[in-house]
Amino acid sequence: LFNIGLLLFLVMFIYSIFGMSNFAYVRKESGIDDIFNFETFGNSIICLFEITTSAGWDGLLNPILNSGPPDCDPHLDNPGSHVKGDCGNPSMGICFFCSYIIISFLIVVNMYIAIILENFNVATEER
Repeated sequence: LFNIGLLLFLVMFIYSIFGMSNFAYVRKESGIDDIFNFETFGNSIICLFEITTSAGWDGLLNPILNSGPPDCDPHLDNPGSHVKGDCGNPSMGICFFCSYIIISFLIVVNMYIAIILENFNVATEER
C-alpha cells in the first residue's frame, strides 16, 4: 500500500514539474484560477490531485487549449520570466492530460484499490 502511494506521488511529482515548465503562464480562466494553476509546485500538485480524482479536469484543460487571440495574448509580458504570452499549447496539453489520466487514474488508482481489497480478503480469511 505504501509502495503504490509512493509510486502515485512520484508520477504526480514528475507531471507537476512538467506542468510547471509548460503551463505556468496560461491565462487564468475557467478551471485555472489563483489556487488551481501550474505556477507553483504546490498548486501544480493540487491540480494533479484534482485530475487524479477525475473531478473538473476539463476545466483545467480548456485554458490550455487556447492558442491565440482573442482567447489569449501571445505577446503579454510575464514579470520575472523570459516567457512571452499567456496562451496554452493545445497539442502538449492534450498529450499531458491524456497520458496523466491513463497513468494515474486508470492504472495507479486501480492498483491502489486492488491492494486494499486484497488486504481486506486476507483479513477476512484469517478470521
